[in-house]
Formats: sequence, C-alpha cells, structure tokens
Amino acid sequence: MDFMKVIETRQSIRKFAERDVPIEDLMDMAAVAGKAPSGKNIQNWHFVIIKNKAVMGKIAEAITARNELIVNEMKKVDEGKALRFEKFCRNFTVFFLKAPALVVVLTREYLPSGYPEVTLVKDAENEGASVNLESLGDVDAFLHNLKYEKNPGMQSLGAAIENFTLRAIDLGYGSCWLTSANYASEEIEKILKEETPIDRSLFDEGFFMGAMLAVGVPGEGNKSPAKKDVNDITTVVE
Repeated sequence: MDFMKVIETRQSIRKFAERDVPIEDLMDMAAVAGKAPSGKNIQNWHFVIIKNKAVMGKIAEAITARNELIVNEMKKVDEGKALRFEKFCRNFTVFFLKAPALVVVLTREYLPSGYPEVTLVKDAENEGASVNLESLGDVDAFLHNLKYEKNPGMQSLGAAIENFTLRAIDLGYGSCWLTSANYASEEIEKILKEETPIDRSLFDEGFFMGAMLAVGVPGEGNKSPAKKDVNDITTVVE
C-alpha cells in the first residue's frame, strides 16, 4: 500500500469483521515494530500475541473486576463519574474480546542521558565527596522530570507500537492502541505468567505492561475524530 495511504487510513478500530488474522501476519507486524528507533538502541519492547479466546477472556475479566473495585469506591464520592468510568471500560476497553487477536505490549524502564550522570554526582555528595550539587539546581526535581515527564523510554515504545499499527494497515488489517487497561496491569501480568508460555525472566529483567493492541479486519461503523490542522500543531522558525 502507498505510504501516505497507510497514514491516512489509520484509525482506532473497535468494530471488527468476523475474520481471522494468521499468526504469520501478526509476527510480521511485530517484526516491523522491532525496527523502530529507541534510545541507545535499548529496544525496550516485547509483544505477547494472544489468539487464545480463553486467555483473552481472563484478561477482560481481570480488567472488569479491577474497574468494579474502583467504581465502587468512586460511587461514594461521585456516582456520575463512577458510572461513566464503568461505561468507558465496557465500551472502550473490553471490546477487544470481539477482535481475533490481542497483543499485550511489555516494556521496561530506560534511564535517559543525564540521569545516571547526575545521580552519580548526587550519590557522591551523600557519601561526603567534595562536589557542588547546588550548582545543578533542584536535582530531585530534575531527575524526576527527566525520568518520568520526558520519559524517553515510553517515546521509544510509542515508535514501536506505531510501526506495528501501520504495518497492520499495510497488510489489510486495523488495530486499536489501548492504554485504558493499564490500571489492571498487575492482574494482566499475572495472567501472562500463569496462562501463557512467556519467559518469566522478562519480568525479572524489569519488563512490565505498557499497552495493548486489539487487531483484526475492520468492520463497519468505525469512526474517527477530526485531526488538528497542520498550522495548529507547528511553529516555524526561519
């Protein structure tokens, strides 16, 4: 497919046709995802491709159960918001049960340039070394901002997932990139350990759930919101 056609076709697919996605095509998507750029070539991604409906069902049950726990407490504070959150889970998260494949994307932490170096200086001061930590400003705020707000590890993961979604379109499929179930990530990780042949050492190495992808042939009725005009998202300096 023409590259710009792929870009223009991309949308979040929540309605799927009753057609299968061969494992070979899903592996192709993962292979293309793996060609994405990443900070210091860390390649901080692992794709768990699930076609087993029983496992998908257990993941949906875990998300729904976690949602119910949160909703029950929310109702004590704001019943309206609680019911909206409950509806959101039903309509915008567990819809993946109607997809022929679910991909759980694992990732791991990446410490960006500057973080280990400034941490080295901070630790040295704590141990009594003659360094001027104040010259670096508010070091704790700097480290937090660099690691969590700038978060280059997630930027790398995003590049890989984008590659996955675009290759899916190129092969005639569609997908929905999901982070709305991340509040149930611990429960989902437990299911992966118990119900799939995943190498558990990945979790020992620090991998954790970062997102999910519902994948399949697009059905009828998928809609997309309008995108901002290019003039609204750019600043030109000449």
